[in-house]
Amino acid sequence: MTYEGSSAAVCSIVVIEMIGYADRPVAEQAQMRSRFNEVLGTALVGVRPETRIVLDTADGAAITFIESPDDGLRFATRVRAATVAARNDALPLRSGIHHGPVRLIGESGVPPNLIGDGLGVAQRIAGFADPGGVLASRSFVDALASLHEAYGLLFEPAGVRTDVQLREHEVFMLSDRPLPDRPVGPPNSGPESGTLLKLPLAGVLARPLTATALAVAAILLVALAIRAALPGQDVTATNGEHAGVVQTSIPTPQRISRDVEGSEPAAAVQLGTLRVNVLPWGEVSVAGAHHGAAPPERNLMLAPGLHVLEIRNPAFAPHTQQVEVRAGEETRIRHDFRQ
Repeated sequence: MTYEGSSAAVCSIVVIEMIGYADRPVAEQAQMRSRFNEVLGTALVGVRPETRIVLDTADGAAITFIESPDDGLRFATRVRAATVAARNDALPLRSGIHHGPVRLIGESGVPPNLIGDGLGVAQRIAGFADPGGVLASRSFVDALASLHEAYGLLFEPAGVRTDVQLREHEVFMLSDRPLPDRPVGPPNSGPESGTLLKLPLAGVLARPLTATALAVAAILLVALAIRAALPGQDVTATNGEHAGVVQTSIPTPQRISRDVEGSEPAAAVQLGTLRVNVLPWGEVSVAGAHHGAAPPERNLMLAPGLHVLEIRNPAFAPHTQQVEVRAGEETRIRHDFRQ
């Protein structure tokens, strides 16, 4: 049975590459891989298996951290420390960290695979790093900063790099400063901007995967697929001059105010609903107010009238458009950065 996540999830991805691995003889490759696995095992101590995915790559590994970017930061720091302790020339490594969308795919009975722009960007950033270095994307640094301002002091600007597809990436180098304690309070910018979206298979993603875990994953995916097929989900159409906008008349909650306690309610102010879907993903803001990342779909209750919608993804130019919200109606926006 083939399974695939019904929507992307925004996670932190650490890609570690063994420099020169492909050019080594087979015997040396086996030795490098053995030392590499030891480093990974040591660096993953303390990270709960259900909160991360470890996948082999041609010359290293890609580790996705589901719960918090702090886990990815501490893991990358431990890998760097282990590499230095074992001498860089014995196991030359470089790392890239990104915060973006990924999707889990695979078949029952075989290890899963990850796809998505988040993984691709992390791989490109790792390729920009120097031996022994750790580079991070702007989105990862911002995700950390939403947890605590002290994280912003750990990274130094390293310029803008251009990959083979001519995409520009603003990167930051991880310094040698000591890591702050794990934050215990809410993020600085509010609960939405500091909270990560968990993958649908969060409880069953540790490797190696058992048959039981894969069965649970399949059940979860079926449930999510049913949910996605229900009315009120993503629909693309044309309404007026804006492609990707659909308006339907639906009941919406009403806001009622009273002039004096116990008196009759004043005229009700009926709100409208703005539903926003973004591919591959983006940060959603309305009139400068941040409403979190999509996917999943963002459902915003707004006053009737014109609103300025802004969607940002660090890999693309920002998208801004004016949206009309009508009382008692639903307005849908679907934006694909890749088109």
